[in-house]
Amino acid sequence: MGIIVALGLSAAIVYGSSDFLGGFASQRMTSLEVTFVAFAVGTLTCVALLPLAGSHWSLAVLGYGALAGVTAAGSIWLLYSALAMGPVSVLAPTVAVIAGLVPVLYGLSHGERLGPPGEGAIGVVLFSAALLAHDPKGHGGRVRPKALGIGLAAGVVTGLFLVSLDLTPTNSGAAPVLVEFAVGAGLLGVGVLFRHLVSSPTSYCDESPTAPRSPLRFAIASGVTQATADVLVILGIHRGHLAVMAALMALYPLGTLACARVVLHERLSRVQAIAVIMAVAASAVLASIGTG
Repeated sequence: MGIIVALGLSAAIVYGSSDFLGGFASQRMTSLEVTFVAFAVGTLTCVALLPLAGSHWSLAVLGYGALAGVTAAGSIWLLYSALAMGPVSVLAPTVAVIAGLVPVLYGLSHGERLGPPGEGAIGVVLFSAALLAHDPKGHGGRVRPKALGIGLAAGVVTGLFLVSLDLTPTNSGAAPVLVEFAVGAGLLGVGVLFRHLVSSPTSYCDESPTAPRSPLRFAIASGVTQATADVLVILGIHRGHLAVMAALMALYPLGTLACARVVLHERLSRVQAIAVIMAVAASAVLASIGTG
């Protein structure tokens, strides 16, 4: 179980870094453009990682990999749409917890057994994810039903993405992730093309002093890190514990907060610091559980 926990935590931190890089690039590019660049670069990254992670191709790999691509692209689009409506301090933790809860319930309902300590640790991890994703500077406010609905949908679709990876053959290696990114890039490319055809060209520029001068570099880095995270995820899932991997993936705000600390010099709030301690303790419990 220790290897699974290590893969899950590593994937969460790398994925959180990708989320930060993509959001940073979105200050000067549209979210759709950033996501398309990330998926296109992610496809090339997967090609480079295949010799290291291994691969085995079959119709199941192509089918479930394509399903993962559709759900991955859809979840990101829904997430950005929900966060754009706000308030982020309410919607972000909602999406993170739902995204972890859906595959956890799926895994437990399909025979995964961790015993009371393990299942309790998963609950602590999901609660920690909610605390980590909470924006201490957010002013909260009333959530519009439409924003809440889209946020819930984003969480569910993200959870289904993890389930679709779990359905891939255990000997397929990283092959499904390559299919995922290729399909996602194709769908997002069509979306970018359609947007440019039906709307008049507009300049998109955030004048914030923190906005990057070269957003494309951050979008590219987002794609590299996202693909790396997904490869780590599928390697962990193929070891047989979707519930554990899904719960740990909900801790992706750890990576986002780490990047914010390095790039923007932001500090953890007291609540977030407590959440980190809780997450580390729960992860240690999971790591101590046998894989039987």
